[in-house]
Amino acid sequence: MTLVEREVELAALGRLHEECARGRAQAVVISGGVASGKTELLHAFAEQVVQRGAVLLSATGSRAERDVAFGVLGQLAHGTALPGPAARRLLDLLRAAGEDDTAADPSTGGASTIGAANARLLDEVCTVLLAPAAERTVVLLVDDVQFVDDASLQALLYLQRRMRFTRTLVVLTECAVPRPSRAAFHAELTRQPNTTRLVLDPLSREGVAELLATHLDPRTAAALAPVHHAISGGNPLLVTALVEDHRAAVRAGRPLDGVTAGREFGQGVLACLHRWGPPVLQVARALAVLGEGRSPALLGKLLDTTADAAAQVVEVLEQAGLLDGGRFRHPVARGAVLASLAPAERAGLHLKAAGLLHLDGAGPAELAGHLTEADALGGGTVDRWGADVLRRAAQDDLATGRLDQAVRRLELALRCTTDDAERADITTLLLRVEWVRNPSAAAAHLAPLLAARDRGALSRRNLLHLSEFLFWYGHIDQLTATLADVAPAPAGTGAAEADHAGARVGSLSFLHPTALPAQAGPGGAGRDLPTTVGLRPADLAATAERVLQSGRVGGYTFGTQAAALAALVYFDHVDRAGQWFETLLADSDLADTRAAVVGALRAEALFRQGDLAEATRQARAAYEALAPQSWGIAIVIPLAVGIAAHTAMGRHDEAAALLRTPVPEAVFRTQLGLLYLYARGQHLLATDRALAALADFDRCRELAEVWHVDLPAPVPWRVGAAQAHLALDDREAAHALARQQLEHPALGGDRGRGVALRVLAATVPAQRQVPILRESVELLQAGGDKFELARALLELSNAHNAVGECETARTVARRAAQMAKGCQAEPLTLRLRPVRDLDPAEQWDERVEHAGMASLSEAERRVAVLAALGHTNREIGVKLYISVSTVEQHLTKVYRKLNVTRRTELPVRLPRRLVAGQK
Repeated sequence: MTLVEREVELAALGRLHEECARGRAQAVVISGGVASGKTELLHAFAEQVVQRGAVLLSATGSRAERDVAFGVLGQLAHGTALPGPAARRLLDLLRAAGEDDTAADPSTGGASTIGAANARLLDEVCTVLLAPAAERTVVLLVDDVQFVDDASLQALLYLQRRMRFTRTLVVLTECAVPRPSRAAFHAELTRQPNTTRLVLDPLSREGVAELLATHLDPRTAAALAPVHHAISGGNPLLVTALVEDHRAAVRAGRPLDGVTAGREFGQGVLACLHRWGPPVLQVARALAVLGEGRSPALLGKLLDTTADAAAQVVEVLEQAGLLDGGRFRHPVARGAVLASLAPAERAGLHLKAAGLLHLDGAGPAELAGHLTEADALGGGTVDRWGADVLRRAAQDDLATGRLDQAVRRLELALRCTTDDAERADITTLLLRVEWVRNPSAAAAHLAPLLAARDRGALSRRNLLHLSEFLFWYGHIDQLTATLADVAPAPAGTGAAEADHAGARVGSLSFLHPTALPAQAGPGGAGRDLPTTVGLRPADLAATAERVLQSGRVGGYTFGTQAAALAALVYFDHVDRAGQWFETLLADSDLADTRAAVVGALRAEALFRQGDLAEATRQARAAYEALAPQSWGIAIVIPLAVGIAAHTAMGRHDEAAALLRTPVPEAVFRTQLGLLYLYARGQHLLATDRALAALADFDRCRELAEVWHVDLPAPVPWRVGAAQAHLALDDREAAHALARQQLEHPALGGDRGRGVALRVLAATVPAQRQVPILRESVELLQAGGDKFELARALLELSNAHNAVGECETARTVARRAAQMAKGCQAEPLTLRLRPVRDLDPAEQWDERVEHAGMASLSEAERRVAVLAALGHTNREIGVKLYISVSTVEQHLTKVYRKLNVTRRTELPVRLPRRLVAGQK
């Protein structure tokens, strides 16, 4: 309905008034929703009839005076329209009628018969009211007839029957849905032939725009009309409240997006509810507590009333514009209604609602919402079934990242149960949730779980979950005892379920406690949990991916999924891990500890792809995401990546700084310690401390032998040891170690084999290096590690140069230089800095007279130039892409041909441009 249509209603009343002026009395019933504009229409009509000279008698029904007999008619007597004597006479009559309690029977809603004496009194009352109609039109207006007392209603019905051929107009307003107790009155009133009913519908969108235009500028009104209509349901009072909220937002300088429902709108909602009274307010409160779309039957049970009564009130709220399809149109409306409840009353409703919904089969999340709301408001005791509901809801919260809510629910669940096994189950989940938020705080839950373990109250599943956290916090002795209590998986357990139960997860990664090497061996705690040894890489990757696909990433099984993800990374399946990193890092719900763990593994993956700069950035971000004490023994994951990546980039000071970071001693009782030892060994090797590096690699070997677990893919200690032996000029030992690495059954993918071949090539004569290095390059290219590929290309270039294939050496060197630059591997870049390609004849000053000069080969002249400039044999080998032994061989020939005994005797009068170019 538009405002123009409201004018039509006013005009209709005016026509009925004209009929009355011709001696044909009329009765009008105006109905509509709460605050739909009935009173405003009545007031506008009153102004019109007064201007036309009518006698106006008006009264308003009130909830407070509903039990006062003849209260509304008394308002007519106290008005100013009746002459003084008539008003006094009316008061006397009403007083006399009120003394007779048979005037009306409240049980019939004012429709009962009356005694003869009171009939005479009412007849006289009507005579007094109708007397002015002999000369002028009498207009009697009663607003909110639903609140009129029963005696006054009886008098109004009596008046309607008496006034038929008088100049009288009676106009009553009522709510669109009448009160059940007044049904008889309503039926009697509307059955009379001179009765007209007008229904005020809510404002349409156009009507809202017209109303807004009376308060705001036209452009703003047009822009706000759609959303304000949707929020208010066309209720004029609520539209006006929205205007005030909009003005307040403008004054406060808040962003305006059309949704300006605020304090005034909330107050308007409550004003609508209070106009109707307690029944409507109670139903609105019940709806606000229950949530959207609740059946009248459930509302009735919550309020201890009938479904029909609740449905009738819901219809009132729908017509008032507060509800749409049984739901509040705006959260502010629901919030205002909830705020009108006292905390104790609201808590009681939540508890009662939870009980009813539980019987109705509602889901855990909804039930837990009511239980936690009641608890927050100081509600009473939750029934025993609440503990299981709260636990299951918290599992969903963990999976979707609502961690604070999960903690609240689990803490309440612990207070709801005394069952030992159930408490252990809830505490385990609470530990998991708290670990995600704050691992340091979560450690407090270990003690009660260990006590529950000792009592035998932990299930197999919870024992495995507990083991994850004992592993994380470095409680290795307790971990050993816990894994000793883990029974084998039940027969017939499905593959995915078995993975998550831990029956096969030990085969996935050395980062999972069930693969802890200290527990391996006969009678050890890991007797039923297979290790990585002997597992084919293809099987490992398939098992890991099945785990990642079997549940929501980042959810309740995050520990197992992280182990599976680590297996793909550390066992050279980085390409397969890539899609899972994208999934995890794109998940906005994955936060805190989980994000740090994923970030650390992502850093390792980047390092194994040769993206050294991004690996250091990611490792640092992961490390700083948690306090050092929160990382537990897993702190070595980002540290090891950072040390290795900084070392490869030549940033030895940064790597040394990371090595000064304290790590828990328990690290070296797990395979995580091998990661740290290997990274430290590589740093020591790169900084010319080969003996110290060899000690770290030997320590890795010793631990692998003691633990009976050898993992050449994640920790290739043989490669590291071989490199250390090469630095110490022990080629035989280096060759044996490289060969052992290549022959290991669990070596892994292309990357691991390619690195081992590169090291092996350095242990064989120059003429055998080229084919080995070519295979290494092919494998590393397939493996996707750009840094290791650059290293292999450098060695291949040197090998080509050593056998006299200089042009091929240059081509390969250029490719290696591009790779090294892309990886930001500064040491490799320096070794690959190009030497100016000069004509051999130009490398000597023609004025230099020396016997045997012309007898030098091109390669010998290049070596001689650099030696004359003061470069060491190693530096010459780097610049010319040849080995140190090759340099030594060339120099021996140069000395013999030039008849000199040392490099200081070599000619030094060289062209300036040659000197500048070589330096």
